[in-house]
Amino acid sequence: MPRIRWDVLLGVVVLADVLHVFLPSLITLVGSAGETPAEVMGAYALSWFAAAFLTVPLARFVPARRLAAGGAALLVAARLALQVTDGGDAQLYAASAGLLGGLVWLTATAMTVRDAAPAMTGFAGGLAAATALHAAVEGIDLVWRTGFVPWLPLAAYLGLFAFTLTRRPPGGAEADGPATNGAPRIWLAAGPAFLLWGLYTGNAAHAQASAGWSGGVAAAVVAAAAVLSVEVAARPRMWTRHPLVPAAGLVLSAAGFAAGRATVDGVHGVSPAWTVGAQVLGQFALAGCLGWSASVPGPDRPGRRGTAMAGGWLLFVVLMFAYYSAYDLGTPNRWVPVAAALGAAALAVRAPAVRRERGPGVWAVGAAAVAVLAVAAVPLWRDTGPRWRPDGDGGLRVAAYNVRMGYGLDGTMTVTRQADALRALRPHVVVLGEVDRGWLLNGGRDSLRLISERLGMRAVWAPAGDEVWGDALLTDLPVTSVRNTPLVKGGPTGAQALAVGLRWRGRDLTVIATHTQPPADWSDLGQAEQLAALARREGRDGRQVVLAGDLNLEPGSRPWDVLLGAGLTDAFAPSRPFATFPAAPEPVKQIDHILVTPGLVGRDAANEAVPHSDHRPIAVTLDAK
Repeated sequence: MPRIRWDVLLGVVVLADVLHVFLPSLITLVGSAGETPAEVMGAYALSWFAAAFLTVPLARFVPARRLAAGGAALLVAARLALQVTDGGDAQLYAASAGLLGGLVWLTATAMTVRDAAPAMTGFAGGLAAATALHAAVEGIDLVWRTGFVPWLPLAAYLGLFAFTLTRRPPGGAEADGPATNGAPRIWLAAGPAFLLWGLYTGNAAHAQASAGWSGGVAAAVVAAAAVLSVEVAARPRMWTRHPLVPAAGLVLSAAGFAAGRATVDGVHGVSPAWTVGAQVLGQFALAGCLGWSASVPGPDRPGRRGTAMAGGWLLFVVLMFAYYSAYDLGTPNRWVPVAAALGAAALAVRAPAVRRERGPGVWAVGAAAVAVLAVAAVPLWRDTGPRWRPDGDGGLRVAAYNVRMGYGLDGTMTVTRQADALRALRPHVVVLGEVDRGWLLNGGRDSLRLISERLGMRAVWAPAGDEVWGDALLTDLPVTSVRNTPLVKGGPTGAQALAVGLRWRGRDLTVIATHTQPPADWSDLGQAEQLAALARREGRDGRQVVLAGDLNLEPGSRPWDVLLGAGLTDAFAPSRPFATFPAAPEPVKQIDHILVTPGLVGRDAANEAVPHSDHRPIAVTLDAK
């Protein structure tokens, strides 16, 4: 088995845990779902990453190995604290402290390393282990799970991390012989590597969202590839022969990820099946680049190594904000993974092409098999909730819910509770808005798959912001047609209209699922006019039409009049006022709607007072006149 820093491997797993809480907390708690200015949110995030640079001057007064131990202790303590927090400020500050502890630990560790190869292998191993663990729990990390059971695996890997910190690591500060730590700049690779891993190479949720793949198979493929890639990081010359090979592969895979959109079965902007191959290629290439970079020669300068490690993580947060804030700014963001890949590749290509290595071991194959079995075993223990059936009184029960990327008002992950709230409404059709299927910023989980499987309903997906962020329709009815229409640019994440033909009680009807993103004052009625035209087109020949979702407009407004002018009526008219936003403590805006053609009439309206999103779920039963 290759030499590996087990403390680095386990520490990266813990740090990934913390980041899966810190990043969504930025949006839901610091950002308050867009109410806080972006510069304030960015300054908060940057302050924690910038603080890691203080590790280098502190090492003049406190030995770096003690700083590493202190950072690791803070990381472990914060992770334990996160397990008992229940959202709010406690969650935000515990995650922030854990992030700082993890960055101090990594920065100080880089300063004490004498041989970079075991540390880089450990870093790649940490990414692989985090991939397998995240896929095995379907993206519902242990921190979001309650009860006694989650404490068992948590105690196991936190205990192992603490134990490895007490051991003498291969190539550590206490190692005998001359330093072979490599050039200080190679430690810059850590942050961009984590970004590429989180965006796509190790993102099982993104693979699950790709067309043509079974969700479980896609997750297993990504997990297995991540584990096998550790062998490439440990013995890069044996598997890639020359540093240019993984460098070119990484840039090629990032370009594939950037271009990975297609029209599939009438829906625009879907991630095509081949992007899973780009993920696998990217993971192997990323591991190869990390392995090769460890052999780049350079002087033994601990301070520069620490500065480079902290600088790499600063690059991580800057590039992450550049990628996700592009949706708010309306600027291109597909250059970000390509730029990160070019940076990681550039750090590897300076490596010498000769490096003695032992033959390949079987450990990687065995570990990959364990990862695949762990992911494949998910259906055996998954709790999808009680059995249920949609309302059977003869009407068509339609629900709509803006799920806010799966997070509640207190910043906790609420996907399963959102599914439970929808189940209580007993719908035949569910329209979902703000559905996230793989954003690193939101924890990297496929929320649509989690909700649809918990409800036992077929999901029809429609990208809006990008291939893994948009709207969806769930139903137990036969689907006769699917097509979507991109709407004109308005708000930050883009908008679309998904028209799904359904067969209900022997007749055909169309449900249009949308989440409008207009200018704040609806100064441009383009999206409303597009929806009105679509409703007219779908309603020709007497077909009934339902338009549902978070429309971001109030009854009586100009865009409302445009929609009613297309022949639509308000299914909630008898129940007005029908406020839905914000969900708590008391909604004041009527912006979530279900509009229907005159052949349908609504009854039994529901407006559930649950805090699992910033919107309330709504429902109405439709009867044919």
